[in-house]
Amino acid sequence: MATGNVEAARRFAEAVTRGDPEAAVGICHPQIEFQSVLGISGRAYLGHDGIRQYFDDVESAWAHWSVEVERIAEGADGRVAIVMTMHARGKGSGATLAERTAHIWTLNEGRLARNEPYREPDEALRALGLSAR
Repeated sequence: MATGNVEAARRFAEAVTRGDPEAAVGICHPQIEFQSVLGISGRAYLGHDGIRQYFDDVESAWAHWSVEVERIAEGADGRVAIVMTMHARGKGSGATLAERTAHIWTLNEGRLARNEPYREPDEALRALGLSAR
């Protein structure tokens, strides 16, 4: 059975795919620090306003953006690894992108508080003491 921490990570990915910033904000701690794997803005997105800005940045750059979740697993310390493939199509160029990545989420009071992005998903799993399968 999925824990609340696992569900929070899953719900955030679903909000990104739906393009629903308010659903994402509802899962995030007020002092969230979010790093985009693709580095859209080149900086961390801070707080609920930062999450809204992230969604604005995604919408300004991409005609299509979705997250396909492959695996979500909780480590012994309560942090959560999410392995996913991000799919995007550029707004101006029409260029497509599919990139398999991962995040490790740290939660505070049951809400997403900080992520660590990984370009190599197996590294994220190993960092939590989880097998890459």
